[in-house]
Amino acid sequence: MAASDTGSADPGAAEARTEAESAAANAAAKTGAVVGTTAGIATLFLLLRLLAVSEWTWGTAGAVADSFDFGDALPIAFGTLFARPELTGALIALLLPLALLHVLWPIGGRTAAPSLGRVLVAVALLTIAYVWIRTFHSWWVGIGALAFGGLLVAARLIWKRGIGHRIVAAAMRSVGAVAVIGILLLAVLVDTPWMSKERLETGTGALEGWVLEVQPGFLKVLTEHREVEILPTAEVRSRTIIEE
Repeated sequence: MAASDTGSADPGAAEARTEAESAAANAAAKTGAVVGTTAGIATLFLLLRLLAVSEWTWGTAGAVADSFDFGDALPIAFGTLFARPELTGALIALLLPLALLHVLWPIGGRTAAPSLGRVLVAVALLTIAYVWIRTFHSWWVGIGALAFGGLLVAARLIWKRGIGHRIVAAAMRSVGAVAVIGILLLAVLVDTPWMSKERLETGTGALEGWVLEVQPGFLKVLTEHREVEILPTAEVRSRTIIEE
């Protein structure tokens, strides 16, 4: 009885408990929203990629999807980035200064330490830019990033209020949106399959295309004309990767 009276007589503890439960619920809701959004973007990316590879033909896209394994998601993502280095380089040059300024010089001034997520994004983009420039000798990526970053800094120094300031602030806060739009555009524009192109010698002649699936007794191949053909394994005499 005394314990019950003590609990009911301590509204502060009950309020603190309620606030803690509310905070935990909000955190769980935010995490769920982030996971759901990420899954939706990934699904849309893969769908657009399948349609682009199939030259926007539903029948071919269905045949390709039938051989799709979600374990291929990472190779598909990397294959998309490396298929058009100039487009990916332009996206890196656009995102890198936005991410760095978002960490080093946030809009509204620094009121607290930058979040770990923002720092990791900036470090990841900086690393990707360095590797990209070394791999493809694309020095224009670094020059473009410096130029765009310089424009953003100059714009912030010139327009400290008004419509110009709001435009710059919106641009600097849009790192995630720009990244998503850029990745989805790459999925649409890159029509090269994510696997290596091969030349298959068969009993009826040579065939060039991309091997989608290898099963006991047959191979499923996407041809240059974006048609899916099934070849009996016994008919395939040799397979050679075509360097492009």
